[in-house]
Amino acid sequence: MNKIDCLSEKLSARTLGVFLLPITIFLGFIGGLVLPVIGFFFALPPVILSGALIFAPESKACRLITEKANKAVAKG
Repeated sequence: MNKIDCLSEKLSARTLGVFLLPITIFLGFIGGLVLPVIGFFFALPPVILSGALIFAPESKACRLITEKANKAVAKG
């Protein structure tokens, strides 16, 4: 795995989360209008998933690669 792979992994997870967020908000709104308690119950897991994808931390391998690259740049 290299630095470009780490960047694409991070962007793909955040892009999916950002794409999923409006869909889940719409699902929660419609669910709240039709069946308030049950609609919110079904809309809550995708909202949590979307938030988890948007705020997902980097993998350990990517973190090590980034730290290694930063140390190399700092040394000059």
